[in-house]
Amino acid sequence: MNFERLRQLRNLEGITQQNIADVLHVQRATYAGWETGKDIMPLRQLNKIANNYKVSLDYVTGLSNDNRKMKSKIGDVIDVNLVSENLKKTRKSKALTQKAVADALQTTQSNIHKYETGKCLITTVYALEFAKHFSCSLDDLLGRK
Repeated sequence: MNFERLRQLRNLEGITQQNIADVLHVQRATYAGWETGKDIMPLRQLNKIANNYKVSLDYVTGLSNDNRKMKSKIGDVIDVNLVSENLKKTRKSKALTQKAVADALQTTQSNIHKYETGKCLITTVYALEFAKHFSCSLDDLLGRK
């Protein structure tokens, strides 16, 4: 993940780590760990960050350099079922098996199955790797339109 973007966005807004930590309802040290790359930000928090700055997830994560502001704020709630449907639809459109996706992401087929059936939300790391590896938008995967 392009952690420098988190710092750049925060600095452009002229806010402190504490300010954004308050928006996310986390401790400043937790946010600092995300911004420095020490820890991986959960996907739900990453979505809130993109919403707060009104930019795409693709921009925040470095998948895109398009920093155009979104016209309106997208909801902070991620629909796990929509994400699972989008993952499955993307995989099938590329004529891949769950095993092939699992191998590409260096995880298990069981994990891919859980993500595609909505049993759990895909992790930030796997969502980002999925988007990179299969040339798709993180925003599209999460249903951010």
